[in-house]
Amino acid sequence: MVAFRGGNGTMMTPDDGSKYAIAFGADGNVAIRIDCNRGHGSWTSAGPARLELSQLAVTQAQCLSAPQLHDQIVRHLGSIRSYVIRNCHLFLGLMADAGVYEFQPMAVASTSPASPVGARGPFVFACTADGAAAGSLRVTFYATQPALALLERDGAVRPAFQVRAASGSRYEGDGVLYWEARGEAMVTWMGRQLTCRRADR
Repeated sequence: MVAFRGGNGTMMTPDDGSKYAIAFGADGNVAIRIDCNRGHGSWTSAGPARLELSQLAVTQAQCLSAPQLHDQIVRHLGSIRSYVIRNCHLFLGLMADAGVYEFQPMAVASTSPASPVGARGPFVFACTADGAAAGSLRVTFYATQPALALLERDGAVRPAFQVRAASGSRYEGDGVLYWEARGEAMVTWMGRQLTCRRADR
C-alpha cells in the first residue's frame, strides 16, 4: 500500500507499506494482509473499472502499530466499487467518492524480464490422501513482502501468504494451507488433507 486519499482531502500513509497487501486470484479469490492480520474472500467485476469484494473473513489479532489505519481498512473493504491501473499502480475507489487506496507492485529482491516480481517455479508435487493417490499440485513462489505462493490444483488457483512457522515454510490462504518441511509438504486443500512430494526431482 502506498497511501489512502480521502474524499475530504485527508491522507494516510502506512509506516511500512508491505504490511498492507492484497492479491487477486484469477479464479475470483482475494487474499489480503492488514498489518498483523490476514483476510480472504472473493472479488467480482461487473464491467470495466468496476470491482467489489465479498464479505472478507479477517483474523482478529490486536496489532500494535497503526490501529487507526488498520480499523479504517477493515471498515472500507466492503465499500470498494471501482479500480484503475496507472503506471503499474492499482487505485481502489470507495463508493460515494469517499476516497481512494493506492497500491504499488509488491517489493521484490530481484526481477526477471517475464515478471515484475521475482518468482521460483512452478514446482510440481504428487499428492496422496489416506495412502491413495490424490492428483498433483503446482506451486509457484513469489518474492513479495510478505512472500506469496500460488497453489494450483484441479484447474483452480489459490493465493497464500507466508506466515511464521516453528520449522519449514508455511503459507495460508482462502481454504488452503501449505507447509513444507524436510522435503515433504503437508497441504490442506478446501478441507482435504494431502501429503505431497516433489514429482520433478
